[in-house]
Amino acid sequence: MRAPGPQRSGGRSSGFSQGGTTVPDNVVLIIRFHPVGGEDVSVVSEDFAGEREALEAIAQALDKRRSLVLTHARYNREADQNGVIINLANVVSVRVSKTDSAATGQYL
Repeated sequence: MRAPGPQRSGGRSSGFSQGGTTVPDNVVLIIRFHPVGGEDVSVVSEDFAGEREALEAIAQALDKRRSLVLTHARYNREADQNGVIINLANVVSVRVSKTDSAATGQYL
């Protein structure tokens, strides 16, 4: 078993340091996916340090034709936090925001 390091791939904080547990520096983001022919799906995620990192991860998953994997996410503000895999094959647009408002956030 290897010792946890301070960073995960993608620059995310792992929550551990060599001296013990630390608080991750990730923020709560609302990621809204708009699929082809469907209604928007909102996911509240704590997987990224900010909007830019989230957009880069989503763009990279789209470019590589891979699913987006979120390890700390909730659908539509559910109480339970789960791991979520999102198939981006039928997604037309994505909005990333720190607040849940139609007037804020960045689009991909």
